[in-house]
Amino acid sequence: MHTKGPRQEESFRRAIAGLNVDSVAAFNRGDVSVCAGFYAEDATLLLPDRSPVKGRIPIENCLKDYAASGFKLMPVDPVEILSNGDFGCCAGTYRFQLPSGSGMIETRTGKFVTVFRLQEDGSWKAVIDSFFADSEPGQ
Repeated sequence: MHTKGPRQEESFRRAIAGLNVDSVAAFNRGDVSVCAGFYAEDATLLLPDRSPVKGRIPIENCLKDYAASGFKLMPVDPVEILSNGDFGCCAGTYRFQLPSGSGMIETRTGKFVTVFRLQEDGSWKAVIDSFFADSEPGQ
């Protein structure tokens, strides 16, 4: 069993801050395998524009599709970071940029909730990652 209490909560907060920086940098340089490594083997990714994606390899393939289409991530803005025992949760807002059909760069926004599970090696991995898009431009 892992230690509970303020020390673990601070460990989780530091892990989330690191994941935020590391995942954005890896995605934006096209290294989606690093991004997929932040997910547990049995993780589920819930996106507004597709069916649920289950498992680390399918998540990596999904991320490859987004990277290939020109998506660029920006660091998320956590609103709430909570942990209890071997689980933690981070909720907040996100932004990303993508090329439009006219060649202009569009910025899209939304909200997210990610549930993490503490791994045997002491790392935190996402087990459920869900994104909720704000209205599309012009809607």
